[in-house]
Amino acid sequence: MSRREGIQRHRFIIHQLSKRPSSFKEIQDFLELQESLSEDKLTCSQRTLQRDIKEIEQDYHILIKNDRSRNLYYIAEDGREEHSERLMETFDLYNAMRIGNSFGDHLLFENRKALGTEHMNGLLHAIRHKRLVEFTYEKFEDGAVSRRTVIPIAIKEARNRWYLIGKDGGVVKNFGLDRMSGLEILQKNFKPVKDYNVQSEFEHHFGIINGTGEEPQRVVLSFTPKEGRYISSLPLHHSQQEVLCNKKEHMFEYYLVPTYDFRMELLSYGHTVKVLEPESLKKEIIKQLEIALKSYK
Repeated sequence: MSRREGIQRHRFIIHQLSKRPSSFKEIQDFLELQESLSEDKLTCSQRTLQRDIKEIEQDYHILIKNDRSRNLYYIAEDGREEHSERLMETFDLYNAMRIGNSFGDHLLFENRKALGTEHMNGLLHAIRHKRLVEFTYEKFEDGAVSRRTVIPIAIKEARNRWYLIGKDGGVVKNFGLDRMSGLEILQKNFKPVKDYNVQSEFEHHFGIINGTGEEPQRVVLSFTPKEGRYISSLPLHHSQQEVLCNKKEHMFEYYLVPTYDFRMELLSYGHTVKVLEPESLKKEIIKQLEIALKSYK
């Protein structure tokens, strides 16, 4: 059995027990079904299942116990963090791609430019060991190319792109990984950036734009029922709260800074969304819609 098959089996065991407590036979039946789909060796002995349960607790912080009175396994504690779930999703995608190689045109991916993820290992190494990094960077605005020496602070995802948050010339900036080249990890160490916490800096922001000096505020949006169901299943922001749901509209409340990124996201929903609060955001969206309408006249 390969390590990949072991990780895959862990994923399916967690998936089965997340749905409902299950007996050893029910777990085996589910693994057998997945085995027939992937052609990997996934079924296991009860002894192997016990080893898997220990590894799942160590790797994913998910505690699985056996209710001997009902002869059922169940998830007693689920300590998964967001990054752990993303890793599991990535592994699912990897397996789909691997299986999809033999399915021709039945598994379709967007044709898009590389995201610069090849720089991640080097940047994370530099962050961990407090090393300065140097890279060539091309701006989106005017295509200008320059060589930068930066203190790396963190890596952030925003709208399907990855960014380095780093201090450049005394100012914290965002650099798209897909616009980097010639990355070098220098032998020069840096001191941690004081008075800057990346989590708190982006807590009330949507996307990658921050540092505008604006205060977060209450934002209320009304979506059509159909679009509202999509928004409910995939929230726009972690502060999202549902305040109304009926046959006419689906209303959500947020607490954030309505930056350019957020306004562009709202405009992408067209007529399916309406800004109710604050009035300043409502006026800005109306203004942008009027500008767009004029370009068609």
